[in-house]
Amino acid sequence: MSTVDVRPARAEDQSALATLWAAAFTPPLAPDQWLVDDERLDHTIVAADDEGVCGSIYGLPKRLREADGGVAQVHAIGSVAVAERARGRGLARRLVAATLDAAGDADWALLFTGTPDVYRSSGFETFPMPRTLAGPWTAPGADAESAAIGRETVGLGTLGPLRDAYERSRAGEVVLAPVRSDRDWTMAEIRLRGATLYRREEAGATVGYAIAEVRGGLGLLHESAADPTAPDPDAVRRTLLEAVAADWAAAGVRTCDLAVPALAAEEAAIRAFAPAAVRQDDRTGMIRPLRREARVDGIRHFTAGDYF
Repeated sequence: MSTVDVRPARAEDQSALATLWAAAFTPPLAPDQWLVDDERLDHTIVAADDEGVCGSIYGLPKRLREADGGVAQVHAIGSVAVAERARGRGLARRLVAATLDAAGDADWALLFTGTPDVYRSSGFETFPMPRTLAGPWTAPGADAESAAIGRETVGLGTLGPLRDAYERSRAGEVVLAPVRSDRDWTMAEIRLRGATLYRREEAGATVGYAIAEVRGGLGLLHESAADPTAPDPDAVRRTLLEAVAADWAAAGVRTCDLAVPALAAEEAAIRAFAPAAVRQDDRTGMIRPLRREARVDGIRHFTAGDYF
C-alpha cells in the first residue's frame, strides 16, 4: 500500500482532478465552475499516491449573511472526493483537516453533503433549512401576455442586472444567503446555465426576477427575488410567477420543486402559484465553528446557484 501525500494542488493536477470528480460524483461533476476561480489551485488540496491524484477538497472563501444583519467570513467546502482505491484509510478526514488549517481568518466552515457521518468526527453538525416547496402543480390559469417580463437563457454574463434586486431582497431578511462577489455571480451563471431567466424591469432597472426550468414533467424554480424597494413588490412576484406558469403550462408540468425563502411575502405568492406544494426540510448542510459559532438562527436559504 503506497503512502498518500496530502498537499496543495498544482497546475499539472487539473486533468486528474476532472477525472476524479467525473468518477466520484453522480451525476458526474464537471470542473467548469471550479475553472472560473482564478485562485482555484490555492483553494484546492489534493491527496496523491504512487498512481497519482486520489483525493481532493476545495475550500472557497465566501461572505454569508447572519442574524441581525451581520456578514460572516466563511470557509465553504466542496468537491470532497476520494478515489475507490484509496477509500477506507481516513483520507477524507485528512483532507478536511488540511483545508480547515488553510481557512485563514474564516469565522466558521460550511459544507453540504448527503453523507453527514463522514464529517461528524471532524466537528461538523447538521442544521435544517426549509429551502424548497415541492409537490403536484396545476396551471393556475393566469395569463402573462400583458406582463412586462423579459425572458433569456442563463449563461455567462446574463445575471449582472440582477445584483441589486438579489442583494436588497436578502439583506436583513435571510441568513446563509451569500453576499455575492463577482466570482460568486459567475459561478451562479455556470450552475444555472441553460435555465430560463424571467426579468421584470421598471424605469430601466431590474426590480425582480425568477430562474426556472422544466425537466420532463417537473418544473424547477431555482431562484427568485423581488426588490423590496420597488413600488409594488407583490405585483412583481405575481407577474414573474405568471410568466413561469404560462411556460410550465405549455410544457405540461405536473410536479414542482420551488426554491423559495420562507418569508411571508414569498409564501403568499407561491401559495397562489402552487397551492399543493409543501415545505421540504433540507438537512444536507453542516457547520463547524472556527473562530466562533455561526449565527444563523432565522430564515435560512441557499439557492442552487450558490453551491460549491
